[in-house]
Amino acid sequence: METKSDLANYLADLKKSESEERKNFLTNFSIDNLQNLDIFKTHRKLYDRLKLVADADNLYEADQLYKTIHFRCLNNNSIDDALTLLFNGIIFFTDKNSIQCANDLAKAFLETLKKCTMNSLNKELRTQIKLIHESLGKCSLTDEERAEFSIAVLKWSTNWFKKTKMEIKNEDSITENYQNVFGHYDIHRDFAINYWKEKNYIQARYHFLHSLDSEAFAYMLIECHLNFGFPSEYDLFLAQALFQFLTLRNLKSAENLFFIYCQNHPMVKKSKINNQFYESATINFLFFLITTLKESNFIEYKEIVKFYKSWLNQDSSYNMVSFIL
Repeated sequence: METKSDLANYLADLKKSESEERKNFLTNFSIDNLQNLDIFKTHRKLYDRLKLVADADNLYEADQLYKTIHFRCLNNNSIDDALTLLFNGIIFFTDKNSIQCANDLAKAFLETLKKCTMNSLNKELRTQIKLIHESLGKCSLTDEERAEFSIAVLKWSTNWFKKTKMEIKNEDSITENYQNVFGHYDIHRDFAINYWKEKNYIQARYHFLHSLDSEAFAYMLIECHLNFGFPSEYDLFLAQALFQFLTLRNLKSAENLFFIYCQNHPMVKKSKINNQFYESATINFLFFLITTLKESNFIEYKEIVKFYKSWLNQDSSYNMVSFIL
């Protein structure tokens, strides 16, 4: 019961933090604050008209105005203003459940991103992307539009990272090459949190694997197992995720996932024999595996795999162990 309480507290704190961040951010980027954009300093009547039709819920004219003003921002090379305007419009239309208008502006947002000259992800843009992703999920009957947005954003973010010859013992080299292929860690993390809040565990799991937030991932796996897994599968939920982290050369996240999961899952805690070992052969193997990989002790690694061979052969998903080295 204590762990379930810890899990509930973690989720409550996470949702509270996310809700407060969303509220504060949307206040700062409300339509009232759009008047501070450079475009409206020379086109005040455009702002007044946009404010009027938005307040009147005139969705058709609002859609036309957002697109017109966006076009003018691009002509003035005001990319930041264009992104801010589109973000405001997407939130406005998703709140009104105007799916098509929101999707059109989301596509324009993606095209505008390609014109950015920034070489890193700042907090403002990261939050805009996260909230657009969240909002598209709330108003769409299917996840197709949001999936399209997610793929495009992640592909765009790969441009910040250079593909080089990977050095296995160089964490920076692994990180750079990894994000060059899969996209920015932080964007994956934000998408994972959005999906987790919606209880979409499949999508959340995918994005957590491509992020660095192994703590949230561990809590999500615990919740998923407690709600949907067989009691005997408590170690399998951990093993599969940990193996996938390792095949992605992410040893640090794999280690964090292991210890956070074991420290907080009630069945793992109950199965602990002493300070190091558990009743589960799976968890003991994972412990030895992480230890030998951290020490780059490949002779011991091979001995451990050999010792646990009969157990590993029981599940075909464990075949990935041979690809970790």
